Amino acid sequence: MTANDLLSSSFRMATQMLHLMCDDLTEAEFQHQPVPGTNSAAWIVGHLGVTARRMAERLGATDLPLLSEEFVARFSQTKQMASNQQELGTKTELLALFDHCQSQLIAAVKTVAPEALDGPAAGTGRFATNSAEAFLFGSLHAAMHCGQLSTIRRSLGKPPQV
Repeated sequence: MTANDLLSSSFRMATQMLHLMCDDLTEAEFQHQPVPGTNSAAWIVGHLGVTARRMAERLGATDLPLLSEEFVARFSQTKQMASNQQELGTKTELLALFDHCQSQLIAAVKTVAPEALDGPAAGTGRFATNSAEAFLFGSLHAAMHCGQLSTIRRSLGKPPQV
């Protein structure tokens, strides 16, 4: 297995984990905020879709949806308590965005030249020291949010999935 295969597999597994956490949620459950100020599954999935799109675009993917600045801002980290998140989009729309952008990201990661993986990291702040680590952080970011989805599930009385 190459480094590219391993990195793309991490995004594939993150996608599977996200679906494990969300697929059985009703529309109302998808919009549920477990306590005031926390994010809903809708925000998390939209945020991960926007993040995957940004990473795929950096890698040259072209079959990506156009997103308005307002849409991107709606799913950007603010370091503030979340407000009411009832109008973010439907489960179907947000999962489709995530799936499409994630599939484009997976395909793009597979094409990165092996020597480029040692190159500088873009857009990952303090965690990654090179491009390979930046990609790995992207899948860890999705897995971290799956932990939040697990908490949302539990607050709804649903069983754990992993």
